[in-house]
Amino acid sequence: MKKVLTMLTTVGLIYTSVVQSQTAPPQTQWWKGNTHAHSWWSDGDAPPELVAQWYKDNDYNFLVISDHNIMKQGEKWYSIDQPSRRPEQVQAAYEKYLKRFGKDWIELRGEPGNREVKLKAIDDYRTLFEQAKHFIFIKGEEITSKFDKQPIHLNGINLVVPIAPVVGYSVTDTIQRNIDLVSAQERQYNQPMFTHINHPNFHYAIAPENFFDLEHEPGDGFFEMYNGHSGVDNYGDDLHPSMERFWDIVLSKRLGERGKGLIYGVATDDSHEYTEWGLGRTNPGRGWIMVRSAYLSPNAITSAIKQGDFYNSTGIELKNLEITDDGISLSVVNKPDTDYVIEFIGTTKDADLKGVGKKMPHSHRDNEAHDHKVVYTYSNDIGRVLKRVKGPKGSYKLTGKEIYVRARVISTTAQTNPYATGDKEMAWTQPLVAR
Repeated sequence: MKKVLTMLTTVGLIYTSVVQSQTAPPQTQWWKGNTHAHSWWSDGDAPPELVAQWYKDNDYNFLVISDHNIMKQGEKWYSIDQPSRRPEQVQAAYEKYLKRFGKDWIELRGEPGNREVKLKAIDDYRTLFEQAKHFIFIKGEEITSKFDKQPIHLNGINLVVPIAPVVGYSVTDTIQRNIDLVSAQERQYNQPMFTHINHPNFHYAIAPENFFDLEHEPGDGFFEMYNGHSGVDNYGDDLHPSMERFWDIVLSKRLGERGKGLIYGVATDDSHEYTEWGLGRTNPGRGWIMVRSAYLSPNAITSAIKQGDFYNSTGIELKNLEITDDGISLSVVNKPDTDYVIEFIGTTKDADLKGVGKKMPHSHRDNEAHDHKVVYTYSNDIGRVLKRVKGPKGSYKLTGKEIYVRARVISTTAQTNPYATGDKEMAWTQPLVAR
């Protein structure tokens, strides 16, 4: 009898263990995604199916095809014989489209020489690609506005319906009003959404000062600290900061002086070209985010991003990343014949946060748009390297002197199809704010 009871008890334990393993919540994992891409629905050079196919084939888990002021719904036709730009690209994309998806999928109208393709809505093509635990779409739009000839672009992520851009009485007010529209839609549909401000250095339309007093309700703000488009001046010039320095200025002023919330940085492709490749082209695969979430769904991914649980990459994969109340620790997935340097960058509480203004000279290449613009320079106290570690593993513990700290990883491996000649694979964490 004792043996039987023991056996029953053991079976019971096994059964309980199986039930618990089936009902326990799944563990979090990293999901790779891009929140900024374009297609024939606006100014991309390929239909959305070819865009999606590239990202899925290259091991992305989620994608936002964020065309300008449209969300790939309703009816839209695209000319393949009389395109508005670069007919050779359009023909190359159409031939690839026809070969990959077949004539039964593609709907044409018009006679030869005047043919148009009916663009598929996202709800038509998503079933061709979406796969549980592997690949999903998140709906979005590049809300494309301007102020006084200066382009003001923002991506609305996980939207339900399109948002018509608005223009305010200044650059800052225009940004704020469009952010507010996304926040209002988030409350209306009770669904997580966020806005990231796109490529501030595009025509140098947006300055760090435009970020200092922005309000983001609910939650914190976002902007592109890396954008793979060849024309957005990621690295700045003699009058304008690089996007990384831009980020440090904004963080330092908002957190250390204005009492405002975080601005998270995101890396994106802003891809437009899928038929021609190389330097100077706006290709996919240059920058992405890695999001930590238990689930691969639009709401779960969006919620994790809003909580800052992601890092940015142009090729480096992190093995571990822990950001706690008192520090940052991380390790890198090693690549053969590659060396790494991990830098912990931040601004301390005793830093000089004042900016020195200077009127833009007429000789600047954007002088027409910036005739009366004042640019500001800031102390090197802002965004200093507080610690540098050679190797694939590093950590930083807060001392109590910092306003914030973030980590940057630099490798010796050249980036594939880079934004600029000489770019190396890199990764960036989100900031840790000292409390």
